[in-house]
Amino acid sequence: MPRIPCSGRSTRWGSGSGPPERAPRKWACPRVGPRLPSRGRACADSFRRARPLTREREATPVLELLKDPTYIRYWLAVVASFLGDAVTKITLIYVVATETERPVLYVSLVVVAQLLPSGMLGVFVGPLADRVPARVLMVASDLVRAVLALLMIAVRDEPLPLLALILLSGIGKAFFETARLTAIPLIVRGHGIPTAVALFQSTSHTLNLVGPALGGLLLALGSVPAVFVVDAATFVASALLLGSMAVLREVPVPGGDREPYWRALRTGLSGVLATPSLRFLAVVLVPVMLALGLFTTNLNSQLLNVFRLTPFDYGLAQAAFGAGSVAGALLGPPLVRRLSDGRLLSWSVALFGASLLLLAPTGPLHDAVGITPVLLWCLLSGLGSGLFQVPIAHTLLGDLPAHLRGRGVGLFNSLMVNVTVLGALLGAVTADLTGITASLTLTGVLLLPAAALIAVTGPRAAISARETSATAAAPKG
Repeated sequence: MPRIPCSGRSTRWGSGSGPPERAPRKWACPRVGPRLPSRGRACADSFRRARPLTREREATPVLELLKDPTYIRYWLAVVASFLGDAVTKITLIYVVATETERPVLYVSLVVVAQLLPSGMLGVFVGPLADRVPARVLMVASDLVRAVLALLMIAVRDEPLPLLALILLSGIGKAFFETARLTAIPLIVRGHGIPTAVALFQSTSHTLNLVGPALGGLLLALGSVPAVFVVDAATFVASALLLGSMAVLREVPVPGGDREPYWRALRTGLSGVLATPSLRFLAVVLVPVMLALGLFTTNLNSQLLNVFRLTPFDYGLAQAAFGAGSVAGALLGPPLVRRLSDGRLLSWSVALFGASLLLLAPTGPLHDAVGITPVLLWCLLSGLGSGLFQVPIAHTLLGDLPAHLRGRGVGLFNSLMVNVTVLGALLGAVTADLTGITASLTLTGVLLLPAAALIAVTGPRAAISARETSATAAAPKG
């Protein structure tokens, strides 16, 4: 019997999660492999019988993933690099806030210098990530940032040279992040992408809490130069771990260096946006990341200026938000097993929006009973903001063609960073016009229709993706 042509795997936005990128052979349909059939009743029956088992494989338990020595080395390297970023962030803010004549201006410029390169350069790093091994980009980025951290010691009292070094360090991070995300499918071969994404996100959320605390402790116990030396050491440790990983030596697209850079950039972007699920995801990200940027800007103001929390209560609130973010990231993989990515994204966005609406009664409850309602609100909002990032990353890494992965990651990383920064600016404006609480509540009101739109239009993107894949797979002539 001739093999029946099959479509791609883009069922994530439909009624159920599709099979993983690399399903175990013993569960694959003998005629279609681990892909969704576009036609043919026999293959459809075989796929339905195999599907529950492949979905189990898709969400690998965290403990199983942590037993993989290759993944452990990669995870430790990323932890070291993330820790260096977190310590650097709090140290630089402390330096410009205490040793410059215009602290408010320079703190803002530090934040912009750290974020701007990822937003502006991510798209342009993508073609390099598709033709240069991830190990080269990540190790070079870590070593360059280690040198820059040491150079910051000499210019810590001079704002403009310091900002120039911060900008260069941000450029290094743009290269590191694009290569890191592109390499995840290489690292987790045989395991589930959702679990790997969730573990990285929960680690990032944890380090965002631990890193500033560690930086503050080092500043209290030592000196600013000592903190920069520790920062450089974390980048060197990350480079040594990444340099020892043979899997990162693989060239993502063999022979890709024959295509001119600008042509590769154009064809990559058009190829990524030609995928219906990714095109839909790009549209969805705009309101979601705008809301996240607005929320990030006004969260601290809400806690300190509206709720007027004491330093101790403020620390508890930040810990509650971080715990919710970690819980949301870790809940993602088991939910991916049971829901499509589109449905999980719509539910998590709705949860995030509902948490912002619940801010209105939280204020009176805080006045009546104390800190507990604020902690519960922080936990719920952290859960929503951590959960919706899992289906986004899963769809992105799962539906990107392997030869376009670097360019796709660079495009979406730039989109998310730029829209988040725009949301942060809008957050400051709307907080001045309507008040901090009203600004956050209005954001929640706007997120609920966005969640409904995702739920309604997501399956259409999946149907379009299947039709496109079926057309490509159909025999010619």
